[in-house]
Amino acid sequence: MINNQAFNKNRYRMKTFLQFFLISLILAIFCTCSKDEGGVGTIQFRMVNPVATKSQSNLQKALSNPQINSLQAPYVNPDLTGDVTQTTMVTLKFCVGDVWVSTGEVKAGGTDNLTWVRLTTTTNQELKNFEDYTFPPVEIPAGTYKSIKITFKNRFYRVVTLNSNPTVKYELLETMGSFDDPCNDNDESWVDPNYFTEQGNHKIVGGVFKVVSPGEKLRGFTIESGKTVTLSWRLGAGVTEPCTNALLDLNKNRRWDCGTDDITIICPPSVEFMWDFVVN
Repeated sequence: MINNQAFNKNRYRMKTFLQFFLISLILAIFCTCSKDEGGVGTIQFRMVNPVATKSQSNLQKALSNPQINSLQAPYVNPDLTGDVTQTTMVTLKFCVGDVWVSTGEVKAGGTDNLTWVRLTTTTNQELKNFEDYTFPPVEIPAGTYKSIKITFKNRFYRVVTLNSNPTVKYELLETMGSFDDPCNDNDESWVDPNYFTEQGNHKIVGGVFKVVSPGEKLRGFTIESGKTVTLSWRLGAGVTEPCTNALLDLNKNRRWDCGTDDITIICPPSVEFMWDFVVN
């Protein structure tokens, strides 16, 4: 014979357990979903150049050589060694103006109607070596961020060292456009922003986003309230092996002339992309 009192007691316990379980489950789901809503976290944006770190000793010697570098005068490249000058690329010297991030996603064919959060307090106007940029930590709204926007000036310099004497440095003027575009050491113009997402690097062409380099990716990252995330932009996508740059003196004047002379670039197999982004 069934003991109704015991049965009802067990049923009450089971009901209480189920209620407690459901409440706990709802709270857990709510907390998980709310991580991205409300509050602020901190993002530390930085720029990393593994090749320059590895070559720092020779670079410091090159920078301190008074015969080829002066703090009182613009940098003057030494003469090229011949019709072909064998060098190794160590960094880029260029101007990063501003950096923004967005929880919206840049997509090919779409327009820039995203809401952007600025990581820079003022627009930088100076050219610096990639690894010399520093950014203060910034508090931004908690959320999952899917896109980053970066602005550049048109003029930049490819910094290389001479293979036969790595203490000798060249700063080779180039532009963000075609290799044959006119060059000017006084060019202060800006190019259109670059937009990075999981689908690669985009630019706006004809009013809409177009993928220009699918390998240069930013994978989404989450900012949680009260926590810090470090977002690193890595030159060479983190590869420490440098590329060889053969400088071709096409007009045979033993000077590097942007828009006239040429470069043959040979990279190790590990070098696949110009840069990437990683989250720590």
